[in-house]
Amino acid sequence: MKPHLISQEVLASQVFRYDPAYRFAAFVFFCFLLAQVPAVIWLVYERQVGAERQSRAAQLVADAAKIGNEHKALADTEKKLKRIQDLAPILRARLPISAVLGKIEQLASPDLTVSKITVDAEAFQPLQIETGLFRIPQQIRISMEGEQGLQSTHADAYNEFAQALLRSLPPESKIADRSIIAGERYKTFRLTLIAPTNGNYFGLGVTKIASQNSL
Repeated sequence: MKPHLISQEVLASQVFRYDPAYRFAAFVFFCFLLAQVPAVIWLVYERQVGAERQSRAAQLVADAAKIGNEHKALADTEKKLKRIQDLAPILRARLPISAVLGKIEQLASPDLTVSKITVDAEAFQPLQIETGLFRIPQQIRISMEGEQGLQSTHADAYNEFAQALLRSLPPESKIADRSIIAGERYKTFRLTLIAPTNGNYFGLGVTKIASQNSL
């Protein structure tokens, strides 16, 4: 009868199963594997975040290129708008001469004869626009000369005319000179008013443009 021999593999299996040292080694090995799980999860997360960052960066580059192309297409329009903005102080420094003349004709009574009207710009301020230097007036001097008959029904027609014209001009306006000289057949008057160039001239009948179609 042959003896029953135990192979080395079976013996090693038994030792691995019951020996404390092997059990401890297995426990340490499994702990090490479990400790790698958070690291693997972190690596996967970082990889996903990195991919999203690259995708976002590529999208931003594409958007920047698109905006750059659109900006190039609008460069000429932007240049024109910038020039209009630079010219805004010049456009504001204006006086509606036709409205002033129309108001003078409207306010002057039949007893007055306006023989001379002079409009001069004063108090210039330099303004640099691109390569040009412009002189912008800050105020306008309106000078008038005329006559009033000695036998006129309104003896104070000249003063009433001066005050009515002053009320039609912007609030900052003022009368700089007012004089009247009596002659043999009529009185000669001289009237000078000063008005700001960027004031509110709605009192002269000037109205705002509601839309481009009303030009």
